[in-house]
Amino acid sequence: MSAIVKYTGGGAIAPALVGKVKAFDSAPEMLTTFQGYYGFDPSAFAGMSEEELGAFVDSVEEIKFLIDNLDKLEKHVNDYIDGVVKYNEFVARCVKAGAKGMEKIDRATLDVFLAWKGWQANTKKLAKDSDVGVRLLDQEVIDYGDLAEYDLEISLQIVANKLARQKEALSQKPDKEAANYAERQAAQEAKSEERNRIKDLFAYGTRGKYGLPSSSSPQLSSASSASNNASNNASNNASNNATKASGWLKKWGGKAFDYFSGK
Repeated sequence: MSAIVKYTGGGAIAPALVGKVKAFDSAPEMLTTFQGYYGFDPSAFAGMSEEELGAFVDSVEEIKFLIDNLDKLEKHVNDYIDGVVKYNEFVARCVKAGAKGMEKIDRATLDVFLAWKGWQANTKKLAKDSDVGVRLLDQEVIDYGDLAEYDLEISLQIVANKLARQKEALSQKPDKEAANYAERQAAQEAKSEERNRIKDLFAYGTRGKYGLPSSSSPQLSSASSASNNASNNASNNASNNATKASGWLKKWGGKAFDYFSGK
């Protein structure tokens, strides 16, 4: 609505009435209040020009047109308000759904994060297990090597000891062989001597070459003495034969004899 301009003189519709309104004299604040509510001064109509009054009438016609369409306008306003409300409710539903979705997304994000951290932790554990396993295998190889070396050392010692015993046995073999030979020779000579004595006894009695042992009679004693002499001679002969055999081995054995003798 166009602002109502107070008549200032000239072209007034009813100039005789200008200044004749006394309704607000006792309550001038009422005029101010009236203008605040309705936007015009009713005591100013008399001083308005035709254009001003026409503008006022036009504004009233506009108001009347607006009033005639208030029902439609009210529906539009209600539709507008309802649209704003529904849109805000729509936004609220979207926000609520989004909030629930964000919770699920955050949970999924946390699950992925925890899975990632779990994978990293498991990878570190596997790496540690691998390191420990490799170190154990390396230590096992070292221990196996040490044991193998120790076994080799012991085996070499056993072989060396066995070789030493074999060498010692070989070095003693000639002497043993010589002694055995001498013993066999002495035994054979003693046996032969005994046979000869028995033959002589059967052939000549106590008058024979050997006679009887000393335990039987004086004659036997002399015979026993002779027998002992014969045994001693046999033993001496056996010893001499052993010495000769040993000398023969030393003479003809050469370096082999020295080796077996431990020289």
